[in-house]
Amino acid sequence: MIKPDHWIRAFAEAGGIYPFNPEQINPASYDVTIGNHWICPTREPEEFKADSIILFPGEVVLATTQEYVKLPRDVVADLKLKSTLGRLWLNHSLSGWIDCNFQGQITLELQNLGPYPRKLTAGMRSAQLVFMAMESPPDVAYGEKGKGNYQGQSGTTRAWDEKFFPTIDEPSKKRK
Repeated sequence: MIKPDHWIRAFAEAGGIYPFNPEQINPASYDVTIGNHWICPTREPEEFKADSIILFPGEVVLATTQEYVKLPRDVVADLKLKSTLGRLWLNHSLSGWIDCNFQGQITLELQNLGPYPRKLTAGMRSAQLVFMAMESPPDVAYGEKGKGNYQGQSGTTRAWDEKFFPTIDEPSKKRK
């Protein structure tokens, strides 16, 4: 069952979302904002802190939420891009599921699918969290007994392990 605004308010006020801004509560979601830590594979340096970034057509960037979230053991969250950004051809292209008991800032995978460069600014509302109650708490929640590679993450966080999906050299860079 999706959690309503009054549940979100109580959850956030009890320390579930920090920093918390009541103006970011929607009827069935909470707006999260972009932080100032970026990882962009087409930039040099690839990882940097800045108040904004221009995202060019076809470019992708990892970003972080300013908000730190502490989910209960019986609540999950789904991250959805704000519809206004989607209508500007921006996309949150990859993962959006947040397991119960997750604690940390959320890494965003943003992509510009449109024909124009777009400026992303720290503090702008970018996505919304939809909270859902589980039927009951799991036997082992995220962050327990070695589960949860991103538990406690702070700032934009790279993949914990790339060995399962190694990069392939481009044909022009192959060894001779």
